[in-house]
Amino acid sequence: MKAAVIATIILVVLFGGVAYLAAAGTLIIYALGNNKATKGKRTFFGILGAVMFWSAIYTVVQIIKIKNGI
Repeated sequence: MKAAVIATIILVVLFGGVAYLAAAGTLIIYALGNNKATKGKRTFFGILGAVMFWSAIYTVVQIIKIKNGI
């Protein structure tokens, strides 16, 4: 039972992380694309996507540091 709970948590975290990075990438691509959206809207989504992307990387680095006791 304990292994099933741990496996479920790991799957949720992995799929959530992938979905989070996919959303960030989509926002960045949307901001860089040639579309009819206003410049302000593209800039906002570009900044939001970049912040999401870098915060995900920062979070992973911090988790690894905490786990290794650095």
